Amino acid sequence: MTPVMEVSALTTIAFWAASAMTLGFAAIVVTQRDVFRAAIALAGSFLGVGILYFVLSAEFVGVVQILVYVGAISVLMAFAVMFIQDIASGSRPAQGRLVGVAAAVLVFAALAFTAYNTEWSSQNELSPDAVVALTEGYYEVGEGDDIRVELTEPAGDNDVVVANGGAFVESTGAVGVLLVREYMLAFEIIGLLLVAALIGGLLLMRNPPSSNKTEKGDASV
Repeated sequence: MTPVMEVSALTTIAFWAASAMTLGFAAIVVTQRDVFRAAIALAGSFLGVGILYFVLSAEFVGVVQILVYVGAISVLMAFAVMFIQDIASGSRPAQGRLVGVAAAVLVFAALAFTAYNTEWSSQNELSPDAVVALTEGYYEVGEGDDIRVELTEPAGDNDVVVANGGAFVESTGAVGVLLVREYMLAFEIIGLLLVAALIGGLLLMRNPPSSNKTEKGDASV
């Protein structure tokens, strides 16, 4: 039986520390004019999100977050910033910045209002039957509006029985099988998009032909 994650003081401290890390680096991304430093801060924000997944007992998603976003996408962006000319100095101030700030404040206010007015329940308040259903799974017996939930597989029942795994049941293997079978095409398309982005970055860092001719003309003079 897989135990339900216990919320200890250390878990709470790790959660708030990872949350502060994620928000802090995200604030640096949107306020830093140096694009290279902003890309490094973005990697730090992605790492904070990965730590949050580990704190929430989603180890597989956390590893994927660190490998894909921190180890691949952020590094690719950093190399692109280093190679592309005149990009590290930043861009011009975008128009409509006040509108964006107002929209961000409204979204944050809506999220804060929803979180404050939601009745959150602790895992210690769960009944023993709910713990068993979350950790070991449950069975749906019957069809239509006559479906009932059983914790053990009924014996000698003629009704339709559907087995369901609990939310805390180990599912990493099932996710891996889905990635290499049902979602193989989407998985390969994502890899193709990353290769296309890399080729586009290599093309952008090449000097335009006109500037090369101008430099040759100036050198000959």
